[in-house]
Amino acid sequence: MSISRRRFALSAGALALAAQPVLARTKPAPAPKDAAARSPLLSYEGRTATLADGTVRAGFPGVVLRARFDGTKLVLKTAASSDNLWLDISVDGAAPKMVRLSKGAQQLAVFEGAAGTHSVEIARRNESWEGVWDISGATVEGTGFLAPPALPAKKLMFIGDSITCGAACDVARDDPREDMTVNDAQKTYAKLLAKRLNTQVHLVSYGGRGVIRDWQGIRDTNNAPQFYERAAPDEAGSLWNPADYVPDAIGIMLGTNDFNQGIPDQNEFINAYVEFVEKVRRDAPKAPVFLMDSPIVTDGDIPKRTVLLSYLNDIVKRVNSPLVSHAPVKPYPGRPGNGHPIAEDHIGIADELEPLFRKALV
Repeated sequence: MSISRRRFALSAGALALAAQPVLARTKPAPAPKDAAARSPLLSYEGRTATLADGTVRAGFPGVVLRARFDGTKLVLKTAASSDNLWLDISVDGAAPKMVRLSKGAQQLAVFEGAAGTHSVEIARRNESWEGVWDISGATVEGTGFLAPPALPAKKLMFIGDSITCGAACDVARDDPREDMTVNDAQKTYAKLLAKRLNTQVHLVSYGGRGVIRDWQGIRDTNNAPQFYERAAPDEAGSLWNPADYVPDAIGIMLGTNDFNQGIPDQNEFINAYVEFVEKVRRDAPKAPVFLMDSPIVTDGDIPKRTVLLSYLNDIVKRVNSPLVSHAPVKPYPGRPGNGHPIAEDHIGIADELEPLFRKALV
């Protein structure tokens, strides 16, 4: 080929390339500054209900909302059903600050500060009976929301009463306070175990309730077999879908309130407890289930603790499964005039239970 023909061929190729369409470079979508309650930008740990308008309702204790964002301010659109709703708010891993919500809808400034990437954790401290916490969304001032941190793969569930709720635990042993600020689900044995074992955890618990009767001996109320079925514990129509959270191990700490008015009838208590355990196992058939002693029930004029232990052993025998066993928990002192375990006692309970749950998660 001559030099002139080679030049023509190169020129023709250049013209062909020039004639091809230029693909536009797409810019990444901007980070959203608003997040609805059920947006994947807001992460929940704990059992919640979703209302018809998309509001997320946290009726159980220990529910944690997590978010990450780039900006200078984060505002939570929230509401409380009472003036007794208390939250722990932690920003960027710092020690939590306790915040009290007022009854009704409100805009809660969760963070306001220097620009940058921040993470927040907002945890419900209260027991179930102290009201419900609603979340309808959140707004960022700045660049916008980022993907929240992933939750651990393993899952625990603890079913119980005020002990599992963390009633009266955030207090020193010689402190006589009895107000709502001493309740803290984050300091319970259940939360401690989840942190030690790197798991998620649901506290399906309600103060004052039992298997067949509450602390006053009332039977026709919302006891464990009833509130276990619910996404919001006091709302009969708010049914929980067990497929939404299938635990890898389960702890049940019930009996304290059943025994408060005296020793319950053996057949009635055992039959109801067996039926309840079978219900829980149908929802999580592969999960080991541990029936735990009460750290409050003791032997006195009436041998309540001895009888409760006997009942629990009978329940294990009746269920007759290698996945269901008794988990010993010794008595803990609580405070003078209030037998609820304090935070120090919850650490001891977690120490007792950790080897069993660690082995169960292998």
